[in-house]
Amino acid sequence: MLNYIRETIMAPATRSSSANQNNNTKSQEANKNVKASGSKDSSPAPMRGYKVTDNERTRKYGIGANSLGMLIEKANNKFPLPELHLYLASDGFEVSDDEYLDSLPAQTLFIVAGPDTVITTDADFEFEKMRQQSPLLKVADIFYDFIEQHPDKFRRMITEYELQKQRRVLDNTKAHLSLKADHVEWFEGGEERFHSKEEAMAMRAQTRVRGYYYKAKEELTRNPLYRQNAKARQVINSVLEQFRYLLIGCDYFSMMFNRKFEQKHEFLQQHQQGEEETDAVSVPSKRLRQVIKEYTKENSILDEWSVSLCTDLGDFYCQGSYSENGNCCSLQHSINPYASRENLILFQVWNLDHQIELCRTILPALVASVEELISQPHRKCAVHNKRVVDISVLEYFLEIFSLKNLRLVHIVCHEKTPRKNRSNGRLLCPECHEYRIVQELMDLQASDSKS
Repeated sequence: MLNYIRETIMAPATRSSSANQNNNTKSQEANKNVKASGSKDSSPAPMRGYKVTDNERTRKYGIGANSLGMLIEKANNKFPLPELHLYLASDGFEVSDDEYLDSLPAQTLFIVAGPDTVITTDADFEFEKMRQQSPLLKVADIFYDFIEQHPDKFRRMITEYELQKQRRVLDNTKAHLSLKADHVEWFEGGEERFHSKEEAMAMRAQTRVRGYYYKAKEELTRNPLYRQNAKARQVINSVLEQFRYLLIGCDYFSMMFNRKFEQKHEFLQQHQQGEEETDAVSVPSKRLRQVIKEYTKENSILDEWSVSLCTDLGDFYCQGSYSENGNCCSLQHSINPYASRENLILFQVWNLDHQIELCRTILPALVASVEELISQPHRKCAVHNKRVVDISVLEYFLEIFSLKNLRLVHIVCHEKTPRKNRSNGRLLCPECHEYRIVQELMDLQASDSKS
C-alpha cells in the first residue's frame, strides 16, 4: 500500500559567482524578450506573486513575475539546475506556457525540478511526513515488508487466525455503531480525525485508489518512451490529467468501502444480511469538483462501477481468487471492519486484485497505444474507420481504478501468478462515444477557469 511513496533527489543549494553573472545576463535577455514580445501593447503584463520550492521542500521562496520565462529565470536563481522545469505542487503537472500560468491564482506554489524528476506532490509529501512521524504507519511498513519476504508463512498465520476466529464468537455488538462518540476505541490510531466509521472507511478506499494513480504515474513517467519522445510525453501527461479528472468525478471510488452507500455490488445478492436505515455522509467539495461529479453522474460514465462492496452492516466477502470463476470464494472468507479495531487492522490485508494485471499488462498496453498513436497518425479507428486522435482513456481508467477489473480478495486468495488476459484499450477517433465523453469532461476545466 505504501510502495508508491517515492524518494526524490534534493536539488543543489549552492552556486558560484560566475553562475550568478550568467544568470543575471540570462535574466536581462529574458526581460528584453518579454518587452519585444509585448511591443504591440506598450503596457507590460502585471507582476504577480508566486511561491517556489524544491522537491524535498527544504526551502521556499516568494517570487514576482509577469511571464513564465521570468518566473523560471528567477526560480533558477534560487534553485540552480541545468534544466529547470516548473510543476504544480498540488498535482505534479508541468506548467509550460504563459496562458496556463495566467489561469493560476497568485501565490500558487511550484516545485522546481529537472525534466525527468518524479514529482512529490503536496499530498505525497504530507503522507510521507505523517508516515515518518506515526508509529502505527511505521509498524505498517514492517508489516508489509514481512508479507513480501515471507508470503507463505504469512498466509499460514492468517489461515490459522481464521480458524481460531471460527471457533470463538467475536464481539460484533458494536458493528452497527457509526459515530466516534459511540465507539471511541475503534478510532484509536490513524482514525482520530474522522467523525464516523463510514468517513474513515471511505478515506481508506480513496487511499488505495490514489495509490494506483501514483503507481501508474510513476511507471508511465519513468518509461523510456516518455523520457525520449516529446509527443509521447505530451500524450501521457494528458492521459494522467484525464485520469485525475475522472477520479475527481467518482470521488476516487470512496463508496467501495462505505456501508451507507446505497448502490451495492451485485455479488452481495448471494450474501443477504439484515438491513439498516442509511444516512448519507456529506462530503464537501469545491465548485469545480462538484461540476465534474455532476457531469459524470449526468452522463452515467461510472455509475455501473460506483458501488459499495459491503452490506449495510459492514460485512465484506472475499470474491475468490483469479483462478476461481465468478464472485465466489471457496474458503468463504469474510470480515466486518466496522465491528472492531482488530477487524479494521486485519482488513488491511484484504487486497483489490487487478484481474488484468496493472504493471504487467495494462500500463505496457497503454504505452504501446501511445507509441502507436504518435508513430502511425494516419491509422484508422477499428469501429468508425476514421483517423485516430487519442487512446481509449476511459477503458484504461476503468481497468486501473474501477471494480470492472478489481476484485476484493482475502490475501490467501490473492494469486501472484502471471495471467494471460489482455487489456481492452484501443485507439479512438472523434466519433467514438468514449472520446467525446472524456473530452467534454476535460472542457469543464477550461469553461470553469474562464467564468
